[in-house]
Amino acid sequence: MSPERKRAKHSAEKPESKQGSFEIALPIRIGIALVLVIISALFKMPVLVRTLLLVVSAVIAGYDIFLAAVDSIAEKKYLSPCIVILFSAVLAFVVGYPMEAAVMVIFYQLSGILIDFTKNKALASARALVEYQDEDVRARIDEILATEHTDEMKLQKTIEDSAVFVLRFVLVFALIYALAGPFISGISYRVSIHRALMIMLISSPVSVVVSFPVVAISGLCFGARNGVVFNSAEVMEQTTELNVALFDKAGVFAEEAPHVIGLQSDVLDKKTFLNFLAHAAYYSDQPFAKAISDYYNQEYRLELINNFSDIPGSGVSLEIGHAPVVLATKSYFDSIDVSVPERALSDGVAYYMTVAGRYVGRVAVSSEINQEAESLVDEMVAAGVARNILLTEDGNEQSQATADALHFTEVFGECDMDKKLRMISDISQAGQNKTAFIYANGIEGHSAADLDIRISRKGKYADAIALPEAYMNIPMGIQIAHRTKELISENAIIVFVIKAILIFLSIIGYSNLWFVVFMDTVAALITLLNAIRVTTPSLLNKSRKDKE
Repeated sequence: MSPERKRAKHSAEKPESKQGSFEIALPIRIGIALVLVIISALFKMPVLVRTLLLVVSAVIAGYDIFLAAVDSIAEKKYLSPCIVILFSAVLAFVVGYPMEAAVMVIFYQLSGILIDFTKNKALASARALVEYQDEDVRARIDEILATEHTDEMKLQKTIEDSAVFVLRFVLVFALIYALAGPFISGISYRVSIHRALMIMLISSPVSVVVSFPVVAISGLCFGARNGVVFNSAEVMEQTTELNVALFDKAGVFAEEAPHVIGLQSDVLDKKTFLNFLAHAAYYSDQPFAKAISDYYNQEYRLELINNFSDIPGSGVSLEIGHAPVVLATKSYFDSIDVSVPERALSDGVAYYMTVAGRYVGRVAVSSEINQEAESLVDEMVAAGVARNILLTEDGNEQSQATADALHFTEVFGECDMDKKLRMISDISQAGQNKTAFIYANGIEGHSAADLDIRISRKGKYADAIALPEAYMNIPMGIQIAHRTKELISENAIIVFVIKAILIFLSIIGYSNLWFVVFMDTVAALITLLNAIRVTTPSLLNKSRKDKE
């Protein structure tokens, strides 16, 4: 294929718009073609000369349409817009509508310029939404938007397939109308063919789909502006189907790395007691154990540790120098009928230690809940996620207290990460659940959830990330996804309604070729201008109320 042919194919057939790449020569060609059309309309001349002048006008304005049509035929894309335009123009000249044919080609080329200009402006507005975000977010958005098909949704594909089906149906209807029109309504074949051509032009799906990528990119950028970065439009679309969200407490509702806020022993000196605590916690992955290990800055004598066992959500048991040691919560000691003092050391969760069955001291580990997160569950429900589940490594008693404070109706305590992942898998596979796992750290891979949302600035395996300072906007990100999907449907309906009206006007004879191209362009421009409305706060609030 020659370079000129490639340019022509790109400009005349690009599915997102009728004019893909703006070339400087095109406006000049359109200007010359318009002058020829005006001359043919203002000056008296023989019909043959006028027709030839209009043919020259159409060729100057749209020769690239012919080149693109040839390539589409070679690729067996027989319903491409360039073929429909070329066929309509040629047949219009043949049946005696040369002026309409020439003006139609000019309008088609002008529409490409207008659509491209509006589309580029809309995309620039979308990209400007992340202009004031930090460099990491801007770089992530640039990477996402540079990925092929990242602006496509399943809904878009469904509508595109429907539009192609309608196009085929309308083409058959247009053919039948062209042949049967004289018998049904008494019009001439010339008129019935003319009206059939208009119907074919109206059926082109270009104006239906041109706004879809702009709507999707606007949604992605608006989400990023609010601190929620989806990996693609399809991921954003999937959030609209969520009905279950599983939250990891660590790093989401509480600090990921708790710290020691106090320790006390009435039996041992502080250094010896801390030495016992550190060795007891060494092999545990529970958050309190990490806090103790971070607090301890001496060397370990690991040969002293034997028979270590985690007590999920409650503590540990082991032997240190052959002496049985238990470091656990009071509720655990109560469950085994061992008495420990109930004096509060300070704010936080207290863990008590016994050595050879004798109480020796206690340590308090921070357990602050982020106060700003208290409304997160309610916001998730308002965004359409009805079931929210808390997963935590804390004991059952503390887990329930945390769940009550955060308005969770379901909580599972005493969960290490392996147990959390098993529960996510079980819940994801149950019934019609569409699940999201929202976490900060702890896994290097993707969970069994439909979507993984990581609260971090980076998430190699996650489907979306929420910035740590903006994770409360996750419900808003879901609302943005709903609004994006709604706008795509709205735009499709707008175009289909305009097309239906145009088909009706064409059948009753109140339209012409260039007018239907003009109105199809207007429909495309309306949808492009409508795309940026995904950022309108009142519309997001309306989407939220609809979910409630």
